[in-house]
Amino acid sequence: MSKYDMLRQNIDRRIKTNDDEWEAFRSNLEERHFAKKEYLLKSGDVDTNMTYIMKGVTRTFFTDDSLHEHIFQIGFEDWWCGDMMSNITGEPAHYSVQALEECDVLQISVAAFNEVLDKYPHFDRFFRILLQGAYIANQSRTIDTMSKSAEQRYLQLVKKYPQLEMRVAQQHIASYLGITPEALSRIKRGIIEKSRSH
Repeated sequence: MSKYDMLRQNIDRRIKTNDDEWEAFRSNLEERHFAKKEYLLKSGDVDTNMTYIMKGVTRTFFTDDSLHEHIFQIGFEDWWCGDMMSNITGEPAHYSVQALEECDVLQISVAAFNEVLDKYPHFDRFFRILLQGAYIANQSRTIDTMSKSAEQRYLQLVKKYPQLEMRVAQQHIASYLGITPEALSRIKRGIIEKSRSH
């Protein structure tokens, strides 16, 4: 499997590309490597690339006025990451994206993607589906935050991403859940105690 096969499969799950369409897209890709803790994007910069994760883990986050970090997304292999609003508007990004592990990514510039769109409007559906997926994920997370306990959300997260605890620090998992690391520790202790009592 070539380094591009996983990305083509990712795209073809959303739209079916023919070889000409795929080659037009692939020829504009740039492979980049980021060291652990290196930033793929910093808030305040314009996000001029669409970024696909081939290998590694990223966190997408913002920092509030009190300098507290809030993680919006944890991204794994076969995920797209970045600030989509900045992609669309050309305005400075609200989010930063940082590598939590060494990361290999493929990037296509927004300008190059728009050129592909002009030639192959079929890709418009791909971008629309990405936007819809991001909206649905964000809405689902908001509903979960308002309707489920932190323990329920933690269990749901670990079930969905079994590799999470091995690859992401507790402080980042806690930030994603909107709780303190201490509260997460209490939740995990409580789960262990419940399992022992059954």
